[in-house]
Amino acid sequence: MGVFGDLPTRFLSHALHVTPWFLEPVLIGGWTFGFFMIARSQRLAVAGNLRALHPGWGAWRARLGAWRVFWNFALTFVDAKRCESGTGAIDWAVDGLAELEDLAKRKEGCIILTAHMGNYDIAAPIFATRFNRTLYTVRAPEREPETQKLRDAEIRLKEERNPNFRTLYNEDGNLLGIELARLLGEGNIVAVQGDRVLFDVSPMLVEVEPGLMMRLPKGPLFLARATHAPCFPLFIVRDTWRRYRVVVLPPLELPPRLRGVADDSEKIWAATILGVVRKYWQQWYVFEPLLTRVPENSE
Repeated sequence: MGVFGDLPTRFLSHALHVTPWFLEPVLIGGWTFGFFMIARSQRLAVAGNLRALHPGWGAWRARLGAWRVFWNFALTFVDAKRCESGTGAIDWAVDGLAELEDLAKRKEGCIILTAHMGNYDIAAPIFATRFNRTLYTVRAPEREPETQKLRDAEIRLKEERNPNFRTLYNEDGNLLGIELARLLGEGNIVAVQGDRVLFDVSPMLVEVEPGLMMRLPKGPLFLARATHAPCFPLFIVRDTWRRYRVVVLPPLELPPRLRGVADDSEKIWAATILGVVRKYWQQWYVFEPLLTRVPENSE
């Protein structure tokens, strides 16, 4: 029954078959308010990230912003379940079609840098069909074993329907970095989220702009630099009622890696994520503290 438990998801999956679409706003609003009140640590983390992102915001405005994040997350979650259950459909638009076609035509292995935004769970299997090679997505395991079993069943069904789509879990001791490097060497596409530091993931702290520190996982950037694979930033945002937009940016230009020499690769990586997050902050579904402001007079 907890925030990370499987019972709310199971209940939603059954309710979608008997609930008319026009009742969704009212029901989603009620459920979102309940989770917003229960998930205190997540609520405070989102508000803290928003205050760091928007230093002019006060405490109440940050709380209202956190509510909007929870609300949008609930909407995208229901959209995903509607699509998976066959009780609803989603329309797509693309910003950066030339970059998407460039990614599809590449022969070498490529990395997709994304963030926990929009509806990547639906987008990845659909857009994997545009590529003539396999798209591997990396995700963290669920916190509760019952929820993980439910998620495994959903992913297996997606993989059966989309032969070019596969999912890998970032679990302790599975040497995922080596496996991803091998897949890239074989010419596959690997999609990684560059904005979530969960469980035993090694973090890096980047001053992405003066006074603003961003805490990101090291693995995705290290993978890009070690393999020299082209890295395309690609983000999913929600436009309106069951309509989503894929935002594709040109490949990142990271400086050559030289042993013992510091460079700006971390700042380039972090700034790419921050630029999209700042524009679509109400759809940044990160419920851990990742952004902090350093006082100007601190040393």
